[in-house]
Amino acid sequence: MVIELETRIAEVTVYGDRALVKRQGSLSLEAGEHELRINYLPPFLKDSLRASGRGPAGTRLLGVEATTAFLARPPEQELLRLQTACDLLGRKIQLLQTRQQALEQRRRWVQALGEQAPALIQGLTQGRLQPGDYQHFFAALLEQMLQDAEASQDVAVQLDQLQKEWQAKKRELEQKRLHSDPDRLAVLVTVELPRAGELILELSYLIEGAAWRPSYDARLSFSGHDGAKGDVGQESSVDLACIGLVEQHTGEDWNEVALALSTARPAQATVLPELEPWYLDTFQPVLSPRALTRRSPQLPAVPGQWQPQVMLAAPLSALPEPAPTVEGQVNEEALASEEAVESSAEIEQRATALVYRCGRSVNIPSDGSPHRTLIAQYQLPCRLEVVAIPALEEVAHLRATVENSSGGLLLKGKANIFVDQEYVGTTEIDLTAPGQTFRLFLGLDDSVRIRRELVERTVEQGSRLQGNLRRITYAYRITVENFARGERRIIIMDRAPVSRHERIKVRIVSLLPEPQERSKLEQLTWQFTLPAGGKQQIEERFVVEHPRDFRVSGLP
Repeated sequence: MVIELETRIAEVTVYGDRALVKRQGSLSLEAGEHELRINYLPPFLKDSLRASGRGPAGTRLLGVEATTAFLARPPEQELLRLQTACDLLGRKIQLLQTRQQALEQRRRWVQALGEQAPALIQGLTQGRLQPGDYQHFFAALLEQMLQDAEASQDVAVQLDQLQKEWQAKKRELEQKRLHSDPDRLAVLVTVELPRAGELILELSYLIEGAAWRPSYDARLSFSGHDGAKGDVGQESSVDLACIGLVEQHTGEDWNEVALALSTARPAQATVLPELEPWYLDTFQPVLSPRALTRRSPQLPAVPGQWQPQVMLAAPLSALPEPAPTVEGQVNEEALASEEAVESSAEIEQRATALVYRCGRSVNIPSDGSPHRTLIAQYQLPCRLEVVAIPALEEVAHLRATVENSSGGLLLKGKANIFVDQEYVGTTEIDLTAPGQTFRLFLGLDDSVRIRRELVERTVEQGSRLQGNLRRITYAYRITVENFARGERRIIIMDRAPVSRHERIKVRIVSLLPEPQERSKLEQLTWQFTLPAGGKQQIEERFVVEHPRDFRVSGLP
């Protein structure tokens, strides 16, 4: 006799494109051999199925098998709930439509009574009706028309709202049906107990349709200041919240599960490919079908002689052998009195992957939407500086250089930046090891004013210059002013022209002050600290020489 076993999801480990799901169930069994059936499982990777558990000493697992159950519709409770809600809204809509029809019929009846006014006037003239009867009749008629009009308007508003709710529920239901396969898997487990007792069975399997990605919330906090952006210091700290965005549409909800997020890639855990020789040969063009048709009289009579040339265009690489199936695998020690070694211990290879375990149970529905799960929170030291490239834009950017002092690896992901509880923007954090730094741009700093202006442009040409050359002298001045109440660490980046032609000569005359960094392509960087109310000027002077008949591109 087959015994149905109810199981629940106890733990989920999410990878980049799939998840490892662990289910648990328990029941009391008599001594002997029993066949257990776990129904309504979503389509998982059958080769990844594992079974383990605990039972009386000597309990043996005789076989594990996965079969397909073909169903008319998905058995999820969420679909049933949505369908019930749609049906309830549909009945309410029908009741309102019926009431609207009744009001319309009464409006027509009242309108028909109003059309009897000539007969009433004739009865009044003939003395059959008194003037008071005529007045009461039309007053009651008017009151009924006003009540019906008001009721009809209320019904129309309610009907419109219910129809919108019904359409929204219908779209949600169709979306879930679209991502839900009605067929399910069932697992048959055969166990043998030497004596009666309680059996705790655990199933684990890999399932697609689940993924996670790291995300961050970076909030800037100022140390030693009142929190105003205009009073930022050079040293501060960033509150970094590491968040895992988990989404899944596996076909079943994860309710109150222990969640773990792993960077392992089980799909890529294959054997090392075989390295083949690297051949060089003369180029042989691949003929088009039309050219082959024109040359068909000269083709060999055996078609197989042409097949190697076609195969050379797309060589096949060595493929690893598929992993052996575990269906029907016997694991006699898995159901012993001690806790069996779980298969997840093999997947969690900390030497090559990171695993983040959530400290509480979480709920993640199967809706395909990203759900935030807090991984960790750090307070990281940072150095604040104002960075500007006045040749491109005369604005000052506030930048934070953050040191990863958390002791852990920060994965690559998007970061939402908040300054003084205000959302600034989004940036990307690259993979950052402990001790390394990353940068966050915190918006514009209006308290620092930057100007770059051309103060000199002198052209010399004619007979005074040898070789009929044209010489142009340029002078630029960059002015930086700090209007904040505190000092600023300033970084100014600029550039001088670089010649790409042998007859165009560029000579740097002076750079005042000397830049701290100067590359071979004349990319210049100045770094200095500007006190409150301070002012700093940078002057650049260079000369460009070229023949008079040259048209030089890139000059102002």
